[in-house]
Amino acid sequence: MAPPPALSSDNLVKAGLIAAAVLSVLLVVLSTYGRRRCSHPAVRLLVLGASIIYLPLTSQTISSLLRKREYERSNISGNKSNPDDVKEIAREMWTLLLWFLLILIIKGNADMAAATGGATAALPASGDVSIDGQRISPSVGHLFQYPVLAYLILKCLPEVNWVDAPLDTIFIAFTALGLAKTLLKLAASYGASRSFALGKNARLIAGYMSSQLLDGDEGQEQVPRYIVMGERKEHVRKHPQGYRVKQDVLDNKFSSLVTLDRVWLMAKHGDSILAERRQLRDLCLSYSLFKILRRRLSGYPNLADSGSSQQSLEFVLRGMDSFGAGGAANSDRVFRVLVDELWFASDFYYSPVPLCILGGWCTVLNCLFSVLIMAGAMRVGLIYRDKGVVSTKKPYQYVTYSLLVVTVLVEMWEILSGLWSNWAKMALLGHYFRHESAWRRYSCIHAAISAFLRLRPARRWRDKMGQNSVLEPGRFRKRFGFLTEKLYGRAGLMRSVPVSEAVKDAVLRSLLSSHGRLSKGGAAARRFGGKLDWALYGSQKSDRSSTAELILMWHIGTRLFEMKSTTASTDMVVASHLSNYFAYLVAAAPELLPDCAAYTEERYKEVAKDVQAALGREADDDDRGDSTAERYERLVAALSATSRDTVLRRGAEIGRHLVKEYARDEASGSRILVEFWSEMLLYVAPSENIKGHVQAMARGGEFVTLVWALLFHAGITTRPETPGTAIV
Repeated sequence: MAPPPALSSDNLVKAGLIAAAVLSVLLVVLSTYGRRRCSHPAVRLLVLGASIIYLPLTSQTISSLLRKREYERSNISGNKSNPDDVKEIAREMWTLLLWFLLILIIKGNADMAAATGGATAALPASGDVSIDGQRISPSVGHLFQYPVLAYLILKCLPEVNWVDAPLDTIFIAFTALGLAKTLLKLAASYGASRSFALGKNARLIAGYMSSQLLDGDEGQEQVPRYIVMGERKEHVRKHPQGYRVKQDVLDNKFSSLVTLDRVWLMAKHGDSILAERRQLRDLCLSYSLFKILRRRLSGYPNLADSGSSQQSLEFVLRGMDSFGAGGAANSDRVFRVLVDELWFASDFYYSPVPLCILGGWCTVLNCLFSVLIMAGAMRVGLIYRDKGVVSTKKPYQYVTYSLLVVTVLVEMWEILSGLWSNWAKMALLGHYFRHESAWRRYSCIHAAISAFLRLRPARRWRDKMGQNSVLEPGRFRKRFGFLTEKLYGRAGLMRSVPVSEAVKDAVLRSLLSSHGRLSKGGAAARRFGGKLDWALYGSQKSDRSSTAELILMWHIGTRLFEMKSTTASTDMVVASHLSNYFAYLVAAAPELLPDCAAYTEERYKEVAKDVQAALGREADDDDRGDSTAERYERLVAALSATSRDTVLRRGAEIGRHLVKEYARDEASGSRILVEFWSEMLLYVAPSENIKGHVQAMARGGEFVTLVWALLFHAGITTRPETPGTAIV
């Protein structure tokens, strides 16, 4: 018999198996880890390319193995071939099929991120945003790979007799489970896209908030009547300007539609769960704020809704009605509410939204399929090991058993992350609100629900702030730069510190003292006194400095004053953290600042280059004991030279003035800096750059995004542009 075609030669088959193994590992790593953490376009392109290549590569390799098997079988009759060679070919076929099946199951959990949540709104970060914000992106292509897998299994079934294991039954059952789970998620996506609780929610909330303002309902309650949960088709009526919620549903205190004022009322009247666990009431507040924010993220313009009313501003200034705090704003609670709100938003756009939010049956079936897949994977692993199905070659064994372990872990993580998420808590709370009287009659079930609601979900929001310094960049740079920058952007090169309670207090205190009137640091700057020549810093309209330049000036001045400080007071630490955070934003996230991002980036490079020229190697000195009088004098002299950039000269002048005026009263100088940076943060936070803030969610979140959300809910969506407010 003629030798097999060149395509099915041993070398090409081996190359195909090796390539399949490499792509298998690559797809698993990128699909499970890269979905949320690695949002760089290059990573997404790599996942797509590997997915496209893997299917034809697997098909071609199996076809080559089948042709090779025919050639070996024909030689057996002539005693020219060993039956063990045919058996080894069969092992390679079924090993490759197992890889294909496990990758479909593993990758399905990542590919179905949008479909699992159903009707995920178009990502503002993608630039493809409709006025309704409704986009469904279920992985239908993923579903079509199962018929290809079934076809390959049928082609390999005649060879199952060469392997002493019931592989035909195993693969049929395992493939059916993966297909059933995929169909469940697609069905859930289809239903959610037509749900007023998810798919049509942004449009419903937009119409509802508009109608609340027009009807004058906002002034009737101290707590705004934001929608929390329970939106259904029977609650909605169509209107020329969009959807509206029926008034009789809102007035019915026992309706399945739950509003925020009703949650507050239940907690106030001693509801057992909400009264015992006030964090649950705050979680309801976060969920209602997320729905309002999602309306904005979905592309709706700033309408005259809750975000622009006086009541909303007062609600935020009261600390979003701090329960039991006498109406006093508690910064820790306020920012925890905002973190949970943006946690919902980050999950919604960048992670598979758990099926538990869609209803009980979806949750039960999804968990059942996951459990069966885990059991099937463990059973397959035992059969492949005991029956010797896997090739004796070690690389094949490593890849096979690694994929089996990852399959079990991914399914287990999907169950645990779904049940322990804030989404599951909201779904359970919704059921509790609808059947409150029934739950109260069963104390044991009531206690079980209360215990479940105490579970802490896995963290999704990075409650940290990046740090950078123009004068000492080496203090805040990470050493593994290239790969980190490619995956996470320039923000990945900067170190970070936790956002302290003192920082949150300072920002909220500044908002309360200004009563929502933003200032570009001018209120704090006025308290300097009249000895500083403000004309030098652009007080004239024609010579006003940009926001980026102003930030860098005061950043340099703050650092110089910090170097001369003899005590590390709380205010000085807060001022230092905020100053370094603004230097981080200028360097790593200029899109979140008012000036053009390209201009800010270029201006920062110019200033950093001039600092390097002025200080030489001293600019990269990592020595932490350098805040001495001698170093201060050298820095001021070097930065004040007439040949230096205007930003450096003005920054040195600000630092020199601070040291001169407050050398004997460092506490007052530190307090002024805290006020300046707090006011500056409030000034830069309002932004129409939705894309920048959503992209920040992908890398774990930014502190300025929290402030942006806080001001949005207070009705502050734009910066003051009048000449009197942009004070330098």
